[in-house]
Amino acid sequence: MTRYLLDANVFIQAKNLHYGFDFCPAFWDWLVVQNADGNVASIEKVADELNAGEDDLSDWASGRGDDFFLAP
Repeated sequence: MTRYLLDANVFIQAKNLHYGFDFCPAFWDWLVVQNADGNVASIEKVADELNAGEDDLSDWASGRGDDFFLAP
C-alpha cells in the first residue's frame, strides 16, 4: 500500500481556504483516521513549521505526535 507524505502547504491551504477547523472538522478527523490506517503521514520539519503558527493548526499538529509527523 502507498503512503502519501503531506507537505506543509496541504495543511496550511486546507485551513485557510476550504477546510477550516470551524467549518469542516471532518477533514481533520479524516486525516487522523488515514494516518492510523497507514495511508498518510508527514515529517517532523512540517510539524515544526505548523507549530510556529500559534493558531488552530498548530494546536492540531502538536496533538498528532510522532506517528503522524515522522522523524528522519
